[in-house]
Amino acid sequence: MNKILIIDDDVRLVKNVETYLKDFGYHTEGVFNGVEGLKKVKSFHPDLVILDLMMPELDGIEVCREIRKDNSVPVIMLTARGEESDIVVGLEVGADDYLTKPFSLRELAARIKANIRRTSESKSVPTPKEKTLVCGNLTIDPSKREVYKKKKKIYLTSTEFNLLWILASQPGVVFSRDKLLEEVRNRELELFDRSIDAHISHLRKKIEDSPKNPQHIVTVWGTGYKFQEK
Repeated sequence: MNKILIIDDDVRLVKNVETYLKDFGYHTEGVFNGVEGLKKVKSFHPDLVILDLMMPELDGIEVCREIRKDNSVPVIMLTARGEESDIVVGLEVGADDYLTKPFSLRELAARIKANIRRTSESKSVPTPKEKTLVCGNLTIDPSKREVYKKKKKIYLTSTEFNLLWILASQPGVVFSRDKLLEEVRNRELELFDRSIDAHISHLRKKIEDSPKNPQHIVTVWGTGYKFQEK
């Protein structure tokens, strides 16, 4: 039974989501602020987190940033405004997906199912037969889906790992944003191209010595991205 953690200060929304998801066989827990949400992530060990962007005390951006320090659990960010800047910031700090309020519970359930499936059975998941890649100070182990930088483990989301593997396993090959999204998520980008830019930005912050001057994942202006070996 998959465990879903809902972090939102809207008590009614949390209760409605919990009730709906239980009909799909999910084990749910709901908390109403970011501080309690971080505690529950550590004690509940969810398979997916639904996280509101706008909350008092500790907002969704800070909560997601803290989660990503040592946890790769899928995060679906909820935003009331639906502005591109809000969505991009959420993706940049490590959210895997987003929904704009108000949303249908049916769509939320579909997003949950898709994100959990991508985590365990993504189309681009490398097989254990593929060899570990060593690229400069990076070591990418496809069988364990682990990445090390200077022998220190880096925590990546499922999307980030798949994105890195696609690029690193084909060094020098230029991928357009649309192609990367198709490969990583097995679906077309729903809203705007900057979604993939946000994932790349967050990935660079984790693997590059200087994210503003990347040496591994480089931009090919007007086209997309490629991985270069160092």
